[in-house]
Parts: sequence; C-alpha cells; structure tokens
Amino acid sequence: MRFSLLRNEQRAQRSFVFREKEPIPGLVFASDGEKKLSGKGQYIDGVDGTGIAAFEMEYGHWVDEQNRLMCELRNALNAHLNELELQVLVENSMKHYFELFQMKKVAAKADSFNIMCGLWKTPFQRFFLWIGGCRPSELLKVLMPQLHPLADQQFFDVRNLRQSCQQAEDALSQGMDKLQQTLAETAAFGRMGYAAFGPPMSRAVKRLEALISFVNQADHLQQETLLQMSRILTTRQAAQGLLALAEYFQRPRTLSSL
Repeated sequence: MRFSLLRNEQRAQRSFVFREKEPIPGLVFASDGEKKLSGKGQYIDGVDGTGIAAFEMEYGHWVDEQNRLMCELRNALNAHLNELELQVLVENSMKHYFELFQMKKVAAKADSFNIMCGLWKTPFQRFFLWIGGCRPSELLKVLMPQLHPLADQQFFDVRNLRQSCQQAEDALSQGMDKLQQTLAETAAFGRMGYAAFGPPMSRAVKRLEALISFVNQADHLQQETLLQMSRILTTRQAAQGLLALAEYFQRPRTLSSL
C-alpha cells in the first residue's frame, strides 16, 4: 500500500451522505489479494496495476455492448414495441450501467487516482469529469428537454431530484477539496525531510482509502439517480432518456477521435 501511495503521489503531482448499496446480484467485490470475475467472464485483479489494465480492456468491451444495447433500444422505439418488451430492454440497459459502476469500484481498489482522474477516458471526456464520473444534476439538466412532455408531477419530481443531487454533489466536492489539501500537506511533509514511512505517510494511506470511498459514493449517487428516474418516468420516457444519455456520452468520444 505504501509503495502504491508513492506511485500515486507521483502521478498526482504530474496531473495535479449516500451510503453504500448492496452488491448487485451476480457480481462480487474483490478483497485484498483476490480476483473478481467481471461481467464479461474476465478477471480483474483487486490490488495491483494489472487491475487497471484489465479494467481498461473491460471498459472497451462495455462501450461496444453499450452501442449494441442502444441500437436495440432505438429500433424498439421506432417499431413501437409493447410496454412489456420495451421494459425488458430498459432494464437490460440499466443493468449495463450498474455493471460499469461495479467494475469501477473494483478497479478503484487497484488505483483510485486512475479511476478518479479518468485516465481510462479520452482527453475530451476528462475535461468534463467529476470524481471519476459525471455530475448527475448536470445530466438531468441536459436530459429534461429530451423527455417532454412531462406531467406536472413528473416535472416536480425531477426538479426535486436534481436539487437533491446538487446538495450531495456539493458535499462530496467539499470533502474532495479537503482531502486534496490534506494530501498536498502530506507531500509537503515528505519534501521537508520527514521519514518516508513516518506518521505523515500513515495518514496519507488512510486518505487514499478515503479517496476510494469518494469515488464509490460519486458512482453510487449516479446509480441512485438512474434508479429514481426510472421510477419517475414511463417506460417509453425511460427508453428515450437512456438513448439521450448514451448520445451525451458518445459525443465526447467521437470528438476525441477527430
């Protein structure tokens, strides 16, 4: 852990509530020294750098599957499938996002800085990154025009959800600012000649564990927002929202390739 901290400190210098949900059925958390079976049948290491390499490869598979699911969902909307068939496709798309959150949670144990800074994303995507993901309140702001017409109660529910997201985001951002300041002070202690593995380093190890928690909480907020929106919207609206969400994430990837 200490050597991992030194590696992460160097990486940081170069670039420089919500409770945890129960594990998603069919997926497990990797403990120290163990490996976890990912959604595609590949193993992601829970403790060393190979976990990040596996995550990046797995994320590429995730994007490919996301494109396939969205194509399927778009065709279903155009074909005016019945409610039950459309609901199955919406649930599959939701589960696919939850799988990504689970993958990130495991990978954050191997390298929280990599996940938080979005080194697995394109440079353009990293420009909009917030604690390894995106601000749910901003997503709701972008998606709302795509969901019209909304009933009055739906409009109020989405507005209240966005306000709740903003409050949670502010709390997480303030905590991250404080954590960043603490890590900077720890690095300063090291430059002033303190023992490499003395008390400041021990405190920094705990701060890195806190960093993992922040990444997990930010993803949990995004997951809860998706779940709440699925309860507020009709099945057809949820399908339209998922398509708009996928297009929102796809544009930065497309622009980065130009």
